[in-house]
Amino acid sequence: MDGDERAAALAQGPTERGPSAREPVKGGLRVWHKLALILLLVGCGPLAAAAYMIADGDATRLAESARAYHLATAEVALGEARGLVARALAETRALGTILAKSDEDPERREAAARAQLLGAELVDEVAVYDGLGRRLLVMRTTALESPHWAPAEALKPEQMEAAAARGYLARDVVRVRSGAAQAGGEPLALELVVPIWQGAEADRKLYAFLVVAIDLEPLSAMVAGLGTRHFEDPRRVRLLDGGLKVLAAADRASLGSSLAGTPAVAGLSGEHPFDREVAYTVDYVGTDGVALIGAIIPLPELGWAALVEQEQAEAYAGVAATWKTALLVGISAAVMALAFALFIGRRLARPVEAMAAATSRVAAGDFAVRVPIGSKDEIGRTAVAFNQMAGDLGTYRHKLVDETRARENLSRFLSPEVVERIVHGKEALKLGGERREVTVLFADVVSFTALADEREPEVAVAILNELFTIVTEIVFQHGGIIDKFIGDCAMALWGAPEAHEDDARQAVRAAEAILRWLEVGNAKWRKQLGRDIELAIGIHTGSAVVGNIGSEKRMDYTAIGDAVNVAARLERLARPGQILMTRETMQRVQGEFASQSIGTYNIIGRSRPSEIFVLAE
Repeated sequence: MDGDERAAALAQGPTERGPSAREPVKGGLRVWHKLALILLLVGCGPLAAAAYMIADGDATRLAESARAYHLATAEVALGEARGLVARALAETRALGTILAKSDEDPERREAAARAQLLGAELVDEVAVYDGLGRRLLVMRTTALESPHWAPAEALKPEQMEAAAARGYLARDVVRVRSGAAQAGGEPLALELVVPIWQGAEADRKLYAFLVVAIDLEPLSAMVAGLGTRHFEDPRRVRLLDGGLKVLAAADRASLGSSLAGTPAVAGLSGEHPFDREVAYTVDYVGTDGVALIGAIIPLPELGWAALVEQEQAEAYAGVAATWKTALLVGISAAVMALAFALFIGRRLARPVEAMAAATSRVAAGDFAVRVPIGSKDEIGRTAVAFNQMAGDLGTYRHKLVDETRARENLSRFLSPEVVERIVHGKEALKLGGERREVTVLFADVVSFTALADEREPEVAVAILNELFTIVTEIVFQHGGIIDKFIGDCAMALWGAPEAHEDDARQAVRAAEAILRWLEVGNAKWRKQLGRDIELAIGIHTGSAVVGNIGSEKRMDYTAIGDAVNVAARLERLARPGQILMTRETMQRVQGEFASQSIGTYNIIGRSRPSEIFVLAE
């Protein structure tokens, strides 16, 4: 209908209306009084909840950052330990390569090895064993005044077997060295057993074993430096062996002491507690009564671990500051909101009467709708004007208007194929319905109210529109229709107006596709909002009355009945990111989708318990 046709229709005059539709009820509170009163009563609650959620989220992120910082410090310590062992192995294997040369006489090989030993950084003594594990000789640099390490006369068979299989052996063989002791106790050394092979890779044979003792004092200096740089306390970082003994620490007197039974390692047990590369953090109270946060990262190849500790008061200092700031901001915002309620409530009411006059001139929309007149304020007068407009224009509705309205309204909820069937008369657009089997899906945005309170209304609405646009496309791609949007919840339908054998499967596929897309969408929303958007989904297959429900001038194509109620209840039971379905749906999709029963539930409105299944991830 173009502008001339609209004008001609309106020019015929309004229809006769009864007194109840003409006059609003007089008296009563004005709109701005009501708005101010509502804001005063409930405004403080959402503000307090929003302040709490923001502060709680910030506090959680600060705590997680503190733990991540401890784990990163432990990784640095382990990297230094790996580097020390790698350099020692390289020096030892260089000595072995010289000794294993078969084209030179033994004396020259030994002389060359001793020369190599003089240039080594970490290795200053080496014991040479034959292939049977018998000690042949011990070489030392001339800088050593006396032996400070007593290698065994023979290697154990299990040591040789493990070293030959792995390329070296360095596990549970830490020893207290003899010789000059440092302040606080004797330093520790790590004994390495390294096999030496002779010949090409294809036909090589075991030539000998070299055993060296690596001074761990550099690691003690390293962890002390890490503690000073990261926490202003050199005692914060330590290295432990598989027996929970201290290998490296700023406090030299603690070297070789065991931490078994202390709160820091209370959850560790077994002969080799650091075999798996699983890092963790834990809050606990130390032996001196101080609350600590600890982080442990294992080094499986050596059976070691790095332990990083810090007082919780220091680590979580930012958390307390966040809560204090949130409290002050929340109180200030609440006071401002109360003052703003009085001001904005008055201003919002002023345009209402003007809107009533403007609404009477609008010549579009659903002309069969009527607004109930139940208030005594300006909104009541606006309702009168709206009903007058709808009554006048509804009398002159044209078939072209019906078709345009059908295309515009139905295309938002139905697939294009269904819209065309209705517009061209293949699907009757009249009141009435039929009972048929349908599959109903409800998808609800979890905690959207809190998100809407945290953000500007435009931001919240934009996010919801973007999400529902994708949900609509996915439902259409899987042969379903959008029945309606209820706030932050979408209702979709399969099996109407046309039924297919795989309606239930298509509904579950659509639910999976929605959650998969949500992972992609959250990559953007996580940066924009600092949080994920999560959906809870419920699906049920059952009998429902499907058809056009409403009045002759305003109707909706929808489904009502037990199937809709059950799906809605399932959505409320579902946790974030979870897809729940009844046995009726599960039986139609089994074979393609894996699910697990979570028990039976008494669903309101049903006379019998329903068995609920969760779709496997």
